[in-house]
Amino acid sequence: MSRRFLFLLGILVMVAFRQTEAQNVVFDTIGNTIISADTIVKEEKTAKTTKSKKPHSPQKATIMSACLPGLGQIYNGKWWKVPIVYAGLGGLGYLAFSNYSEYQSFLHAYEYKTGDLPDGVTLSEHEAELANRYADSQLQTYKESYRRDFEFYSILTVAWYGLNILDACVDGHLYDYDISDDLSLSIDPYLRPTATPIKMPQYAQVGLSFQLNF
Repeated sequence: MSRRFLFLLGILVMVAFRQTEAQNVVFDTIGNTIISADTIVKEEKTAKTTKSKKPHSPQKATIMSACLPGLGQIYNGKWWKVPIVYAGLGGLGYLAFSNYSEYQSFLHAYEYKTGDLPDGVTLSEHEAELANRYADSQLQTYKESYRRDFEFYSILTVAWYGLNILDACVDGHLYDYDISDDLSLSIDPYLRPTATPIKMPQYAQVGLSFQLNF
């Protein structure tokens, strides 16, 4: 009696296992191939993830950095570049402004010294001190020097602003660029025996073998 009971129990377990296995398998009527249910679920999740991911726009990153420096870098996910962008703009802008201020001071002092100071313009204490300290030629020399420095740092400021836009554009184009994990370079020793046309002992070609896998 116990043997029959164990035999029937074994048959029920096998039937239940078969039914469970059948539920996890889907038959493809087109190619008559078997696809597991887990594979279908994974493919559906991958498709949903691909659809939900918004495409990255290099043009948008460029326009954002042109409107507000550093904004395109934030859009590209390069947050660490924002302090560099503003440090360059702030430093170069300060140098341009300070040289322009000195240029104006020496200009007014020179115009006061030569009698060409426009009506309604009064000298500040700093400008009056410059006029009393330096001669006409010295004031003109300093004035031209500060003017050249102002123009130089102004050009650098504009160039840094343009570099900020270019950086956002390049990072935007490289945002979706993917380097495969299969990319590898292997270097192995190379040894191949070679026979000469005439009957002479064989000699070996020794070197290095480079193999690049994509």
